[in-house]
Amino acid sequence: MSVVIAIPQMGTDLFRKYMKSKYVKSIERAGGEVRWIEPDDTGKAIKEALSCDGLLLPGGADIEPALYGREREEKCGKPNKLRDDYEFLIYEAFVKTGKPILCICRGFQLLNVANGGTLHQDIADIKKCSHSDFLKRAKAIHDITITKDTKLFSIFSKTNTGVNSLHHQAIENVGENLIVSAVSEDGFVEAIELKEYPFCIGVQWHPEHMSKKDSLQQNIFNSFVNACK
Repeated sequence: MSVVIAIPQMGTDLFRKYMKSKYVKSIERAGGEVRWIEPDDTGKAIKEALSCDGLLLPGGADIEPALYGREREEKCGKPNKLRDDYEFLIYEAFVKTGKPILCICRGFQLLNVANGGTLHQDIADIKKCSHSDFLKRAKAIHDITITKDTKLFSIFSKTNTGVNSLHHQAIENVGENLIVSAVSEDGFVEAIELKEYPFCIGVQWHPEHMSKKDSLQQNIFNSFVNACK
């Protein structure tokens, strides 16, 4: 029987279908299958997510700044209220189960906010290397340094690697009960992990766009699915 991974619905337009397909293929290569969790009924969505073996929180729109106690700045993108309303509740319910959780880009930022952290609403004026290049989404555009003795290090078995990047926001203050497991070459948090939790990893980059040709990036999904068994 396949491992079933819950992913909150990202949308059904052509662009979202393309983006969703990358998660699906990465999970399938790891031996799992995806169940999209619809947002129509929050109670039903939570129940359906909890019936799955793991939770993947994917990329998407900026999180509403009020959720981390800030006024929205001009360069903050328009939040997706529907996703904000139900993804935080799914995370809060799922984390109580101890089941594996993988958080990517927006999901990585949600993990931080859900644990009391804050975000830079735009990093254009403070970044020192490229952090958003959709045309090169399948290639590394900057390096990260991985902390030893973390789950991410156990997945990569190295302290330096290159990653792609499709974001304009970043972690400002790291949330409680989180440890930083990777930073970018210009100092931004690139990966976090929930302390004393079997498997809860968040990454700022998009491994699903690199995983077809990069075995290290695919190993994130392999490790996640294996942890779900």
